[in-house]
Amino acid sequence: MPLFCNKHFKSQMTTKTKIRLLALAFVACCANTAMAQGDDMTTTKKLPMNTYTKNGRLHFETANGNFHWWLDNRIYIDAAGYIPTESVDGLRSKTNKDLEEDDGKFRFSNGVIVRHARMAVKATLYEKWFTEFDLDLAYNEVDIKDMYLGYKFNDHLWVKAGQFKEPMSMESVTSSKYLHSMERPMPVDIFASGRHLGTSLTAWGRHWWASGGVFGSQAELIQKERNRGDDGYAFTGRVAVSPVQNNETTIHIGGYATYRTPDGTGTENRMVEFRGLPESEVDHRRFVDAEVENVNHYYTLGYELAFRHRKWLAYGEYVFTSINRYGLDNGNKYGLKNATFNGWYANASYMILGQARRYSPEDAEFGPMPVTRKGGNLELSAHYSTVNLNDFHDARTVITGGAAKAYSLSLNWYPHTNLLVGLNYTFMDNDKYADAKGNVTVGGQPLSKARKDGIDFNILQLRLMAAF
Repeated sequence: MPLFCNKHFKSQMTTKTKIRLLALAFVACCANTAMAQGDDMTTTKKLPMNTYTKNGRLHFETANGNFHWWLDNRIYIDAAGYIPTESVDGLRSKTNKDLEEDDGKFRFSNGVIVRHARMAVKATLYEKWFTEFDLDLAYNEVDIKDMYLGYKFNDHLWVKAGQFKEPMSMESVTSSKYLHSMERPMPVDIFASGRHLGTSLTAWGRHWWASGGVFGSQAELIQKERNRGDDGYAFTGRVAVSPVQNNETTIHIGGYATYRTPDGTGTENRMVEFRGLPESEVDHRRFVDAEVENVNHYYTLGYELAFRHRKWLAYGEYVFTSINRYGLDNGNKYGLKNATFNGWYANASYMILGQARRYSPEDAEFGPMPVTRKGGNLELSAHYSTVNLNDFHDARTVITGGAAKAYSLSLNWYPHTNLLVGLNYTFMDNDKYADAKGNVTVGGQPLSKARKDGIDFNILQLRLMAAF
């Protein structure tokens, strides 16, 4: 069914979806109305309005600075083709229940998707308060991304509460519109916690940055079912220093950590799942996937290092996770050795045409670059990433979630600050355990027995992005 088929789209428009869309429209209207009002909300008075653009977006701000409102909408259209290094004939895949017919043969899904269709409203209220409401409408579904309220004590210290990204990993907290590749590296996709409901405190100076908070579950994953048990909780923090930071050179050193307990699932024995895409979303198959049962808690540590000099930028991260778990024997618990997973990536880029990316000390990340030359900016980047979700520490409960390596090369053209045309080539090298949690088989046998080298493949990708 074509993606933009009106009949199909309407069939997906549940009451819940309609309510969320109406809520977005309501918030936008309220923000617009607020800017036309003074400090006393019971009295309406006209105020002068300043209109300007920043980073390719249109901003509206009252002359007294009490109200500032702007949109952060984005669309991403991705195309990808998958070319296996060996024939996949004879491989079987778990039946996809969303398809009317599925013969169970393994096949890659080449094609085009709407990767993101983001609609976001951001605002500052009475100078000190700030808020954001961000939805993603890709795949004809409504997904809450960011939804929070914050307060600025000053320009270098603020607190916020709601759903937003936990302070983990420079690549994770960097907006997707500023990524070098089509997707984030596998270790970041798998181990960085992403968005959760919680509260955090952030402070920064010219050469340092720190943020920490307490978090729970994801907004879209809160279950309605009774008797499911408590949400998990996490303590997460990230720190960074930039001892050298000027127009030509930046050195960034950072680290992050989180301690987490699993969410309730309706049983006493809680589980966690670590899984990631092969740095491509079109096929949407997660070859590396580890499900760990009977988990007490787990922690993740990460380290960041970045160096920028003029048009050159190089950075990378190492991530390590340790899972505290137990076994069961006739209902009795017994201790198991901790399971450990890890991964790392390294990225290097050169701005062939145009100015280099800027370092943002208020976010401890590399954000947008100025696009001032006619014809825009042209950037070449390459990266290597690897992840290992296999654990053999305890022979009683071996975990074979798979291991993978990715070699990637990207060419990005920015006609303007808020436009991107990106080309990407990636080679995925999977081990024999990377079988989508046992869902890829050969003649009824596990992939690890029938195909010792795993499923390796090439990916050719194209991305068109507009932010407005």
